[in-house]
Amino acid sequence: MRRKRVDTDEVYERMKQLMLERQLYLRHDLTRDCLAREVLTNRTYITRALKGRGLSFPQFVNSFRAAHAIELMASGRYPDASPEELALLSGFSSADTMNRYVKKSAGLTACALRERMKDG
Repeated sequence: MRRKRVDTDEVYERMKQLMLERQLYLRHDLTRDCLAREVLTNRTYITRALKGRGLSFPQFVNSFRAAHAIELMASGRYPDASPEELALLSGFSSADTMNRYVKKSAGLTACALRERMKDG
């Protein structure tokens, strides 16, 4: 009996959908296995879906976290939050990691981006 082939495009789209709808990226304990359970697949298909797009699991999750951090800064809801607090509110484990991913996404560190948003 042949197994049904899993479409990694479908897996990837479902991963993105759940990350956005349920904000899974805010969970500090999010693992590939946790995401696989949410997507109703296994970690192998999660890895394949990401690898097919040149992404690792941390890169995938942290891209959502960076977008969330940028959104928080733009919203002005936490004007006095330290970088560490913004990082934690966005699901990152450290401000350094947040800065690295925000810089990849926006071209500026979180502090520089926040200053630019205040000025402008």
